[in-house]
Amino acid sequence: MNYRIGACLLLITALVAGVCAIPPLPYEFYGNVTVNDTPAQAGVVILAKINGTEVGNVTAAAAGAYGGPGTFDRRLVVNGGEEQIGEYITFWIGDMQAAEKVKLYAGESQKLDLTFIPGKEGSVDKSVTPSQSGTIADIPTEDALPVPTQTKAPLLIAPFAAGLALYLLGRRD
Repeated sequence: MNYRIGACLLLITALVAGVCAIPPLPYEFYGNVTVNDTPAQAGVVILAKINGTEVGNVTAAAAGAYGGPGTFDRRLVVNGGEEQIGEYITFWIGDMQAAEKVKLYAGESQKLDLTFIPGKEGSVDKSVTPSQSGTIADIPTEDALPVPTQTKAPLLIAPFAAGLALYLLGRRD
């Protein structure tokens, strides 16, 4: 019986802790793409990497372009981890690296024209700061923000309350 209660408490604590770890929003890219000063072929796969690890890819639907600016257009979606924010994203077609590189920011969408030219790999920093992107909603000033009244106490109490409830229910058996 005590093992059941302990297992339930552990499970509930893990569930509550898991809810607190929300991954950052993805960074999306679209634009033109050229290889050796000619438009890339339709169907070419563009990879995004952070520190050599693939974090996203897209297939160019049209010659010389990948993704699009429309709401429902497919884009190159980069899903980096929270610890990777501020790291450089590099772009690849096969074993060729684009001249452009960008720092990862969460929840951004950016038009980024990619050029693949031998000898220029990763030499052009096209990073934007979130306030420059133009895709972020205006952030209200501190004067316009409501004063928070909720504390984190319910988050800490929830696992213990659930465990107590399970314990009391278990005692009825």
